[in-house]
Amino acid sequence: MGIQYTPPQNDSLVLAAIRQRSLLREQLAKIPPKPRHVPIGNLRVVTNHNRPQYYIVNSSDAPNGTYLPRKEIRKAQAIAQRDYNRDAADALKKQISTIDRFLADYRPGALDATYTELHPGRRVLVAPVHEPDEDFIAAWLHHPYTGKPFEINAPEFYTGTGVRVRSKSEVIIADALSRAGVPFRYEYPTSVKGWGTLYPDFTCLDKRSREEIIWEHFGLMSAPDYAEKTVQKIAHYAASGYILGKNFIATFETAAKALSVKQVEHYIRALLI
Repeated sequence: MGIQYTPPQNDSLVLAAIRQRSLLREQLAKIPPKPRHVPIGNLRVVTNHNRPQYYIVNSSDAPNGTYLPRKEIRKAQAIAQRDYNRDAADALKKQISTIDRFLADYRPGALDATYTELHPGRRVLVAPVHEPDEDFIAAWLHHPYTGKPFEINAPEFYTGTGVRVRSKSEVIIADALSRAGVPFRYEYPTSVKGWGTLYPDFTCLDKRSREEIIWEHFGLMSAPDYAEKTVQKIAHYAASGYILGKNFIATFETAAKALSVKQVEHYIRALLI
């Protein structure tokens, strides 16, 4: 027996399929087993004077069935529920089976493999339909740019990978991004409507979607002028398409409330991995 293929757990389509399968399994578990005391036969429903009438059909001797008076409506309910439960269970099992087959057959890396598995001499001759993630990320990280300069006597803070940043809080964010394997550029210039060029603290790459997500840390919110400028900056970011909680992460700090590693990791899990 061969080794069973396990689809990658970081693929968005795989994650959606797994979530949907779990939901379907939960719904299937809610369907009770077939009850013991259900009348034998099928339920026939006809409309008479805009009101439903119910018949039990269980014999060829009475092809139209035996009429159920209102006092026996529970028999009709039992049969109808039995049939519904059966059909619902069949539908759920079919959908679960479909997802199982999809997860067994789906290979999100198949296209990239047709390129990366080529002989190096052949690969240089080919323009791939889709640039492999590894190549795309490497090119993204090494894209040249000029960041915001540091003042001569500015305090020096360095991340675990040697990137110079402006505060201890930025060290926390940068190191958390590195631990999570999230590629980022520090203070990459970004054009913002009504403001010109801004340098978001971090421009992060969502490796799944290849979307860029900016991260600004506002560390002096206790200062009224700084807080006012922050509100304006967030509004200008929004006008340029950077929406909080979508492709824009903002963290805040006051004199009384410092940034926590736990908070940073929460944002990374929610929006970047």
